[in-house]
Formats: sequence, C-alpha cells, structure tokens
Amino acid sequence: MESFLVNSVKMDKLYLKTCHDAVSDYHLTRNEVICLLFLQNNKPFDSAKDIAQYRKISKGLVAKSVESLIKSGYLTVVKDTLDSRILHLHTTKECEPILIKLAKARTEFHNRLMAGISDEDRLMLDKISQRMTTNLEGMIS
Repeated sequence: MESFLVNSVKMDKLYLKTCHDAVSDYHLTRNEVICLLFLQNNKPFDSAKDIAQYRKISKGLVAKSVESLIKSGYLTVVKDTLDSRILHLHTTKECEPILIKLAKARTEFHNRLMAGISDEDRLMLDKISQRMTTNLEGMIS
C-alpha cells in the first residue's frame, strides 16, 4: 500500500512537470498551471475555493494565481446568479492555445503511463479506483 501512495505522489509530480513544461513558452507558474488544469479537467467545479479544496493548495496561493491569470487575460470571473459570494472562473479565447497544449501533454502522459497495460487490466484499475474514491468519500463525511 505504501508503494501505491508513493507512486501516486510521484505520478502527480511528474504529470504537473510534464504539463508545466508543455506550456513553458507562456511563463506560467506551477500553481497557475494547476489552476488551469483543474478548470479544464473538473467541470462543473470552477471556483477558486474548489481549486484550493480539491488540490490542497492554500487559498492565498490560488488567489494569487487566479489574479495573475485574470491580468494575463486567460481567465474571467462571473458572479453566481444565486449567490453573489461565489465567483465562477472561466477560461478565455486567449487561453485556448494553452489549454490545447495542456490537453496534448495530458494525453501523451496518459499514453506513456498506460503503455503495456492491457484493456482488461485498465478496466480493473478503473474499478478499483472508483471503489477507493467511494471509500475515501465515506471516510471524509
């Protein structure tokens, strides 16, 4: 079990490095890349609070990254229609080239990670992962 946890951390670090390297031309910080990846991969979660909560990053770092992405023209903010305290983050057209590069990096990373693993084993991995997610949610609540 310990090796699984260690490998999960290694996988996350390498994934972020791969994605950060893919968009190095844009001079984004690691945390800005994390914010963009989160928004790209986790719809409908689209607030700074969601990013901080699910990625376990301080609210201050997320706020700084979001502010920088807004100033760069990569994000816009829209107030929630029911609760004006909630601010939804949306990527802009200017962000599209970055998102395309991130998606390509994610696909390449996934393909390399899953190389040599049969479809049957991939299905088993998905099943185990779903069960672990359910167990984690039960432990949290």
